[in-house]
Amino acid sequence: MDIREVMERHFQRYPGMQIQDMVKLIYQNEFAGGHFVSSEEESLERMKREMDSLDHEKAYPVFEDIGNGLCRLHLGGLKGLGLDLRTANMFFINTSNRKRGSLETFTEKLGILKRCCQEKTVTFPQEELDDYLDEYMKRGYPAVSHSESYRRMYAPAYRIVDYVYCKFIDIFSRIDFLLNRKKTVNVAIDGNCGAGKTTLANLLKGVYDCNLFHMDDYFLTPELRTEERLKEPGGNVHYERFRKEVIDGIKSGEPFQYQIYDCNRAVLADIVNVTPKRLNIIEGSYSMHPTLIDSYELKIFLSLNEKEQSRRILERNGPIKHKRFVNEWIPLENLYFENLKIKDKCDIVYTT
Repeated sequence: MDIREVMERHFQRYPGMQIQDMVKLIYQNEFAGGHFVSSEEESLERMKREMDSLDHEKAYPVFEDIGNGLCRLHLGGLKGLGLDLRTANMFFINTSNRKRGSLETFTEKLGILKRCCQEKTVTFPQEELDDYLDEYMKRGYPAVSHSESYRRMYAPAYRIVDYVYCKFIDIFSRIDFLLNRKKTVNVAIDGNCGAGKTTLANLLKGVYDCNLFHMDDYFLTPELRTEERLKEPGGNVHYERFRKEVIDGIKSGEPFQYQIYDCNRAVLADIVNVTPKRLNIIEGSYSMHPTLIDSYELKIFLSLNEKEQSRRILERNGPIKHKRFVNEWIPLENLYFENLKIKDKCDIVYTT
C-alpha cells in the first residue's frame, strides 16, 4: 500500500486515533522502529513483559500492513502461531538495525497527510493539524508515542518488522515447533533457480543461530560429468560427496569440514570448518535428491513461473549465463523436479 492508503485504512480501523498517532504511523512507515537495538536480551525482556500484560481473551491480528515493506507485528497475535518470542524479537531487531528512511521523504508524507485532511479522507481538524505539524517541525521531527486515548482504546503492543517475515511466517513457526521437540533440525530449501532459495536461507540465518550449506558448492567436478550421469534425474550434483561430508557430519554431532567446488576454476577449493548447531539449513536445487531427502525434518519448495524465472536470471546473471540456464541448467532441474515429484514431497510450497 502507498502511504495515502495506509493512512486512510488506519483512520477507518482506529477511529479514536489522534493526530500524534497518525504521525507515529507515518514515522514508522518511513523509519521502521526508528531506533537501533543494542541488546537482544533487553529487547526480549521488554517483549516478554508486554506479552504478560496483554488480555489473552482478546483476539488479535498477527501482522498489520503499514506500507513501505513494513508491518506491525502484534504480540497478542503470536499466541496461536507457536512462534518463539526470541524469533519474533529477532524480526524486530533485524528490521530496526537496518538503515532506512530519510527526513525529506518523511516530510513529503506529512504533506500527504495534510492533503488527505483537505480532501476529507482523513478528518482531523485542519487548523489543529497545521499547529501540531508546525510545533513538531520546531522539535526536529522526533519519534512520537501513541496518545493516551489510543492506548486506552486499543492497548497497542506490537513491533515494526519487515514484511518478508510475514510472508514466510509459516516457515518460522514450523522451525520453532521442531526446535522445541527435537535435538537437531535439518531444513531443506529446494526449487526453481531464481525463486529465492538463497535469499530465504540467508533470511533464516539472520534470525537463527544455525549452519547454512549450499548445494551450489557440490556441483559435479568435470571428470564426473558424463552423459550417463547428466541423464540421471538429480545427477547434476555430487550428492554422494554431500551426504558423506555434510549429512554424515551433521549426524556425528562433532565438528567437521567440507570442501567447496569452485565452478569458475573447476576445482575443489576452500575447506570449510563446521561447528555443530541444532539447526542446519541446506539450500539449493537437488537438496532433496532421493539419497538426501530422508535427512530433513522440514522440506520447503520455492517455485515461480517461466517468464518471471527468465527475467530474474537475465537480471541476475546477464545474457551469456542466461542462455546456459535456459538451454542447459533449467532443463536438468525440471527433469529432476518432474521425475522425482520433488514438490509433492515437500511440507511447505511457496510460489514467489
